[in-house]
Amino acid sequence: GGIKVTTLFVLLLATIAFFRRQTTLHAFGRSLGLDEVMKVLALTTISMLLVLTGVFVMTINHDGQFTDIAFEVTSAFGTVGLSRGITAELDGIGRFILMLIMFVGRVGPLAIGFFLATRSVPKVKYPSGQIYLG
Repeated sequence: GGIKVTTLFVLLLATIAFFRRQTTLHAFGRSLGLDEVMKVLALTTISMLLVLTGVFVMTINHDGQFTDIAFEVTSAFGTVGLSRGITAELDGIGRFILMLIMFVGRVGPLAIGFFLATRSVPKVKYPSGQIYLG
């Protein structure tokens, strides 16, 4: 479950390629296209948002130490089976949140995202342009 090491490696390579102003990305003896990099970015973003939201909701819902709650949520997402022992103290909402995070971590955020998203044909094609990011 969770994010694989290869995903983090591709994310790191994409970041390095961006700062070096390279337009292509090479990893594992292969050239990676824009689709693969976009999948890695989507997976990392969804995973981080899920874990952070889980920690936030669990912190509001449970009166435990932040480090214990963050460990439980991260462990649930990674489906590694480790615990700080606070799971038994959680109420039904807290356990449901952990189960949901475990399920998404096991099945995969991208699989659930592809299942929930609908593919539509764009009706309008916008001109390309540059946006300023900071």
